Amino acid sequence: MTIMIKRKSDSNTFINQIGLIQNMKTYIVRAVDSGNIQRSPTFQAVFSYTFSKSTGLPFKIIFDSGGIDVDKILANSTPATKKLSIIDAGLYYNVIDGMNKPVASDLIKLWHGKSDEEIPEKEKMIITKAYSEVKTKVHTVQMNYRNAALVEAGIPKNFLPDMRVPFRYEKNLRLILPVEKSVTKKVEDYYKNLQVQAPVIKLYGDLVSVEPLKDELKGGIETARKQVKYFMDTRYEAIKEIVKLLKNRNNAQQSESVF
Repeated sequence: MTIMIKRKSDSNTFINQIGLIQNMKTYIVRAVDSGNIQRSPTFQAVFSYTFSKSTGLPFKIIFDSGGIDVDKILANSTPATKKLSIIDAGLYYNVIDGMNKPVASDLIKLWHGKSDEEIPEKEKMIITKAYSEVKTKVHTVQMNYRNAALVEAGIPKNFLPDMRVPFRYEKNLRLILPVEKSVTKKVEDYYKNLQVQAPVIKLYGDLVSVEPLKDELKGGIETARKQVKYFMDTRYEAIKEIVKLLKNRNNAQQSESVF
């Protein structure tokens, strides 16, 4: 079945599909990154807004997002190397105050760039304490840049997502779009541990034949704009591929039920 895209404007875009399909089902399409701070919520905002008033789709699609490492982030149990990157970003954004700043600076000079195995356990405890005090400040700065870039691109404020939403199993989740390869493996492991069949998992970059979107902690508004542009530029190609994947999965499940 051919999908035809008619563009009136970025703020009034809709998709017309040939044919009328009754009894529309609701499926969730979810972008997944590590912390659900910038990349996956940007996907959610762009796609929810662009296709919220689409007509003629074979399914009702809810676009959302989640972070596969959010539980570890909230529990301060991410690797020391990841914690150091957040501390470094905290220094870059100048959100570490008072006596904590020289401590943070020393940690970065001593251990940033080292492997997790090279960092002594005693130092890891100090890193964890510094990380726990700065992570939310850094994440909030990143979220604010992300929201500013989305608004600049014409996304209304009511479409702006929150942050640090943990990835969770949902029955109607039919398509997972990791934004980088390391996230793909973690999502696959998540379903193996649950011992349930995973939805379709497709790297977003592979979906639209572009390079995966890298995580950049210290890019500020320019990184946020780049991430918004990444999804804005690929959304029309992506929605066609998303519909194909959902239809193929739905047809496969119907065939299985027959037998």
